[in-house]
Amino acid sequence: MTFFRNIFKSDQKKIENVSENETDKSSEFGLGEFEINDFPENDRNKSFYFYEYNKPNGEWIEIGQPICIIRIGEKSGFNFTSASIIASRSGILEHTLKKDDILSNGIFFYKLHPKGEFQNENSIENSEFKEYFKSPSYNYSFDKWLVKDGAYVKIGEPIFTYNDSNRQKQTNYSKKDGFIFQIDPCKVVLLKDYELIYIIRNSDEQRISERFINIPNLIVDEFTNSRIINWHTVSSRFGRNTGIKTKSDDSITDFLFTLNYIDNNDYIIFHFNPKQIRPRQSDKVLFLFENGKQIQFELHENPISSKNSLNEKILEYKGLITKTELEIFSNSIFIKWKISLVSDKRDILGGEIGGDDFYSTKNNIQIVIKKFTREYVEFVKKNIPDYKPTELKQAVMVKEITTDFCSVYLMHDTSNNYYKIGISNKPEYRERTLQSEKPTIEIIVSKKFPIRKIAESIEKALHETYSEKRLRGEWFELDLKDIEHIIETLK
Repeated sequence: MTFFRNIFKSDQKKIENVSENETDKSSEFGLGEFEINDFPENDRNKSFYFYEYNKPNGEWIEIGQPICIIRIGEKSGFNFTSASIIASRSGILEHTLKKDDILSNGIFFYKLHPKGEFQNENSIENSEFKEYFKSPSYNYSFDKWLVKDGAYVKIGEPIFTYNDSNRQKQTNYSKKDGFIFQIDPCKVVLLKDYELIYIIRNSDEQRISERFINIPNLIVDEFTNSRIINWHTVSSRFGRNTGIKTKSDDSITDFLFTLNYIDNNDYIIFHFNPKQIRPRQSDKVLFLFENGKQIQFELHENPISSKNSLNEKILEYKGLITKTELEIFSNSIFIKWKISLVSDKRDILGGEIGGDDFYSTKNNIQIVIKKFTREYVEFVKKNIPDYKPTELKQAVMVKEITTDFCSVYLMHDTSNNYYKIGISNKPEYRERTLQSEKPTIEIIVSKKFPIRKIAESIEKALHETYSEKRLRGEWFELDLKDIEHIIETLK
């Protein structure tokens, strides 16, 4: 093979030919064997490192095309001496090294194969085909996708358009039947030579697995051994969504829902942007699935005002979700959602438009809902001892809606002498729930307030007053004087 010695300095590149008597080390089988004696004598006392391949693994190399670059000696900032290895025969390129691997005599830094023999050959006959953009210059720019991520495409179908160096619009066409995996569904930048643009596969399963990743949070209260499950990321491009985010059909209203495990029950959580919509008690959220299956959730409680991962204010509602409803979300094809604002006498329809770039289409929304629900159920079963899903929602919900009163309470764990300052619609029921997990917990005092907001403000004031004595969450290490003050406050 022929060697070149390249010296890189900022924006300029100087190329000097190595002497003509350098030997060709490629074997009859296309093995690129490193041999230090192929280099000039003044370089042989330096260290040699593999730098990069000029073409992707599995691509065809023509005679005379550069195969890879070797770095000679150490770097000085961005400057270094290198040798470019040129192909003396054609073949399918196999990568054998990684960047900065040290080279010594006898190491094979590439292999060339005849067509049809290398299992990772990038071929339309394989189960997947990678489409690289082959550009003769750096003045080509991406225009737009003509198909959606995950769509099934046919040979010859237009995939995307781009602008060439003369600003003329060109079209890329599919070379294979299959499901398309767009490397960047929102691509808008210049195209690079041999940049991977998309992959076409016989099956869509790998795209779904790679793209729609759900990362759960498991929170364990060491005092009560109770467990909460929520989500760090749900199928989000930038890891910013904690649930499935969609838009109304008119693109005006954002709607996010998620599944959490709280207080020994499965809950569906709804998030609304208060600048767009403010649902009230007795309003409803409905989901429609294939074959006319419907699930309805009525908003019984006042919302909790909080902030999302982008520090935006949201209104959060929650409702129990049953085993049967989880099975529908897991196994049935989602069709539509509806927010029924009873007091305003209007409905908002949605579910056609995704709120994240990775699942902007209806097909991808359907995939995300099924995958997320299945992974939620699997994670709960694995991490919640003696997990029992809710069978009959109404029997539990009656307890939640019998009163609008809310109490602030002080509980005591006699096993460790720690105290819990919290709020509940039914503090006695909350006490029994905690006692079932830890019998040493008992209620000291509680005071009922007419609405939850007042109770929340009292609880917040007490938390701030004893913040220096907080152990974790709502648990504090209090002395007798503190307890007397709290009892006096809650008389």
